Amino acid sequence: MKSEMVMKGNWKMIYGIGLFLLGVVGLAARGLYFGIFDITEWASLSLLLPAAYGAGWIERIQQKRDGTFCGLDAGYASRLGERVSTGVKQIYRADVAFGTYRRTFHKPWHRWFIAFPKVEGFFLNLVFDVSNQQLQLVEKPNQRLWSNQTEWWIEEGGETVGEIKTDHTFRHAAAFSEVLRMTYRTEQYQIRSSKLSRRVEVLQQGATIATSKRKRNLLTFDVPKQDAHVALIAGMVLFRFHYRE
Repeated sequence: MKSEMVMKGNWKMIYGIGLFLLGVVGLAARGLYFGIFDITEWASLSLLLPAAYGAGWIERIQQKRDGTFCGLDAGYASRLGERVSTGVKQIYRADVAFGTYRRTFHKPWHRWFIAFPKVEGFFLNLVFDVSNQQLQLVEKPNQRLWSNQTEWWIEEGGETVGEIKTDHTFRHAAAFSEVLRMTYRTEQYQIRSSKLSRRVEVLQQGATIATSKRKRNLLTFDVPKQDAHVALIAGMVLFRFHYRE
């Protein structure tokens, strides 16, 4: 895998302050060049600062809650309230720590780019550390320039052991379904969910073998006890990142 770059920060606040500064420059330049000064516009622009700090405060709370999540009474669970930082998220099996995952970025401008609304799913790479096993989901580069299909390599122990790709078809669109196809160590899976549901299913040969449900920011998983259960959880977490709802 290429060397990853881990970046931390309160990105929504930075984004809001950046917009404020751009607005100040724009209004000042217009005022100096055209002699136009509108106090209402300046007052509206000033509201960006408290909004930026408010969004940053909420983001910081979500990061902290994701990192300190301590599990439920039973089953696999995680908390995913914040999607764009590199903060560590916890996975628990009942009340016992099972592993962690985090987002990574290969280049600094990737992190700045996704601070804009509606593009937080771009440059999506995830690293899972579970029971001395590290699984990396690495987005293949440059594909978005000519296609709306996104693909990821699955890497483990320094080797590529599978791949995940979006599956956009008219049939899925007509059924309001979002679908990923996953290959892991020769096994084939389909990860899917209806746009009208908060339930994600993993199917193999047409049969549902694992599920995930979302209640607000809480994710729960029902996965079989098998060698691929970490990969199934990772695939469903990736689904939650890529398809936000």
